[in-house]
Amino acid sequence: MTRSADSDSASRPTTLRFLGIDLSDGIRRRHLLAYLLLALVSSSYAGTLAILQPALLQVIGIPAVEQATLTGYLSALQEVVMILLMGPAGALADRYGRRPVYIFGMLVTATGFALYPRADAIAELLLYRVVIAVGGAAIIGMMVTVIADYTRDRTRGRANGLQGLVATLGAFVPPALASLPQALVAAGASELEAQRMTFNTAAGLGLIGALIAWRGLAPRAATLVDNLRIPLRQMLREGMAAARDPGVALAYGAAFISRGDLAVTSAFVSLWLVQVGVADHGLSPSAAMYELAVPRVLAVVSGALLGALLMGFLSDRISRVRAVTAASGLAAVVYLAILCVDDPSAPWMMGLLFVMGIAEISAFVSSQALVGERAPAARRGTVIGFFGVAGALGILVGTAGGGWLFATFMPSAPFALFGLFNALVCLWSLQVQPASTPTPIAGVNPL
Repeated sequence: MTRSADSDSASRPTTLRFLGIDLSDGIRRRHLLAYLLLALVSSSYAGTLAILQPALLQVIGIPAVEQATLTGYLSALQEVVMILLMGPAGALADRYGRRPVYIFGMLVTATGFALYPRADAIAELLLYRVVIAVGGAAIIGMMVTVIADYTRDRTRGRANGLQGLVATLGAFVPPALASLPQALVAAGASELEAQRMTFNTAAGLGLIGALIAWRGLAPRAATLVDNLRIPLRQMLREGMAAARDPGVALAYGAAFISRGDLAVTSAFVSLWLVQVGVADHGLSPSAAMYELAVPRVLAVVSGALLGALLMGFLSDRISRVRAVTAASGLAAVVYLAILCVDDPSAPWMMGLLFVMGIAEISAFVSSQALVGERAPAARRGTVIGFFGVAGALGILVGTAGGGWLFATFMPSAPFALFGLFNALVCLWSLQVQPASTPTPIAGVNPL
């Protein structure tokens, strides 16, 4: 840790720097460390359902021909709920603070995971998915908002790269959870018991996350009381109006593709491999997950580890807009290349999936850095709530539309769709000029 005075005036207070990141006023090392732990837990939830659900659907007796469509519908329901709730969640965080919203999200998500494998019918799966979605709406918005709150703009790209690195490490958790059913079955548990114990383990992560948020995040600043006088409806209007800034609008578009990229990869790589394993290799669902899906998901995650660091560094060296250009261009090439794949279990796919991990995390990091740069500080939670809505729309299109494309045409179709979307955002970004940082609303501290 080092302290450095602002170069333009020796009389200004020193800036606290930690892990190469300049921290905002009032933020200490412990707050950033707690946030990074919380980001690890939050990101582990992002892909957990996608990798655990295929085997669960097999175990509870959903016919294979219906699984892709049901996967799409369940994901679509989750995204619709999140679209409706992310804006209000962000406004509530601007009004009451980040910490209580984050704690709420963690506890509700944990409840949903505990209930999910106990569903006896599709209707119960739908209900429990709504519970998970309510918690997810709070978690996702706060994960992006808090890192923007805690860091100064000049190192915000690096901060988002570090957050992306931690989020990628969190992505190792779902494959580890996916390996549990095989071990539990080998130890004598039934397939259903193994699934329930695995989902209970995932639920425990939410309890840990709630404790970290409660004890570790920065408390609500006293000046946040100014926002208590502003109606939530007005705060939501201001969040929507922020899209008049071309940079914010591009950030929303980048959120659409980056979250859609992640959703398509998470939902359909594992599903494709489990189906191939069961149909073509004669494996059980748990064995197909363990032998085929887990290694290839780890290839994606390994690429993302490298991509997070590269894009975080790049985002502080070039404009945030041009970082989006680079990330979306790479993702367009990689996702369109999946059209060439006939057998996802082929050894050469490991390399392509590694590059896919670099591409998807680059889009993720660059979009967050851009919205953090352009969002007004006092309405950051609300603006990032709408950023999350754009991301949820991307996930909705990727999962619901992708599920239909997967089942109706071919498994590579969802990837090709987002290859085209990435190409469009890349072209769009070339028309947006880099701009200066936003003017804050005076007298309001968002923490």
